[in-house]
Amino acid sequence: MSRLLSALKMDAIIQVRTNLYTIGISAGVIVAIALWQLSRPEQLFLVIPTLMLLVVGGSTLLYVAGLIIFEKDEGTLKATIVSPLRTSEYLWSKIITLTALATLEAIVMIGGTMLLMRFSTDLTLPNIPLLLAGIVAIGVIYTLIGIVLVVRYNAITDFLIPMSGVAVVLQMPFLYFLGWVTHPLFLVIPTSAPTMLMQGAYIPLADWQWLYGIGYTTILIGGLAWWAYRAFQWHIIMKGG
Repeated sequence: MSRLLSALKMDAIIQVRTNLYTIGISAGVIVAIALWQLSRPEQLFLVIPTLMLLVVGGSTLLYVAGLIIFEKDEGTLKATIVSPLRTSEYLWSKIITLTALATLEAIVMIGGTMLLMRFSTDLTLPNIPLLLAGIVAIGVIYTLIGIVLVVRYNAITDFLIPMSGVAVVLQMPFLYFLGWVTHPLFLVIPTSAPTMLMQGAYIPLADWQWLYGIGYTTILIGGLAWWAYRAFQWHIIMKGG
């Protein structure tokens, strides 16, 4: 536990020093102002899940890549391999801190929008615990997928093209949740399940939607956690960083 706490502290310090918190909060404020001007309260059940897919998700992938490639360049990743810190502890530190960053960005974005809207119109609050659960879940999923991808690369420029392709696929469910294309194939994409939960914070869900949102999210996080661990072991530990 002490090793994990030390890793969490170090990751948080690095994220502050590399201005990730400044970038995330600034992006959240800008999006909140734009939403306040361009959308109405009755549209939030469509707009908020979509923006989580398009804005917060994409930035989380970049944060994961930036941190791990930075550690490769600085040689700290090689030092981590031979340190007492376990692989699982290293990964949990990244998952926790980056999901916290994504959650903060989302809270600023969503909370700022609702605060600004309350000055000009009546606003019904969503189911906050369910909304937070969906935000945290999608942050974890994006972080795990980012780890699975980035351990294969040594430079951010090499990572950008494959990341862009994966990001497009992960963001495609916005078409489904906006009602533009309602084919059930979109629900196979990993980001759809937590997005369903976020939408459920605003509107009632059918029984199958609850089962899908909770069950598929749980299965995905377990499967992606195992994949991220195996990818890190193979591409970092076995190949010496």
